[in-house]
Amino acid sequence: METAVLFSGGKDSSFVNIFLKKILPCNIINYTVTFGVNSNWKYAEETAKALEFPFKLFLADLEILERSVDRIEKDGFANDGITFLHKAVIETFVQEINVDIVADGTRRDDRSPKLDLADMRRIEDMYDVSYVAPLMGISYRILKPICFSLFTIKEGPTDLIKKSDYESEIKGLMEKRGLNPNDFFPKHSQSRVIGYRDRDAF
Repeated sequence: METAVLFSGGKDSSFVNIFLKKILPCNIINYTVTFGVNSNWKYAEETAKALEFPFKLFLADLEILERSVDRIEKDGFANDGITFLHKAVIETFVQEINVDIVADGTRRDDRSPKLDLADMRRIEDMYDVSYVAPLMGISYRILKPICFSLFTIKEGPTDLIKKSDYESEIKGLMEKRGLNPNDFFPKHSQSRVIGYRDRDAF
């Protein structure tokens, strides 16, 4: 089965690769999404190379990002705007890339992005694809030690960790609009996988 993992270079999407390889007879390609605002996608490419994961870049329409930032600016916070963005990216992706499965690293404890069951079913029914979020039933407390046993991970404040997630381009577009991203995003930590700790642990 042709499987696309939406890949940020973080521990969650990295672990999804290994997990799916173990349970599914699938051919995985990692796709990092960019809207062309910056070149942060290269950090995911570096992680994919270090982990020996197949990697491709998916250029999404800048209008999707524009609408997401519109939503965030109106709401005054980022959660719903990021979830909107994720749903729009998945729907755009499955219309342009022919795969059997599209997977991501969204977790049970994530506030955003997070698709609800109705969204998952609608995407599957409308686009004849299987949506898989294998970490949706796993808490961060359980997932963190698993990932740290597998990977070498760099952690720190979000503005200091170079990562290829939606947040970096959202913030980049906000700054181009003259907005201060710190007014919409609370301080939080981020992580990025930089290699294997134990290549054969799983």
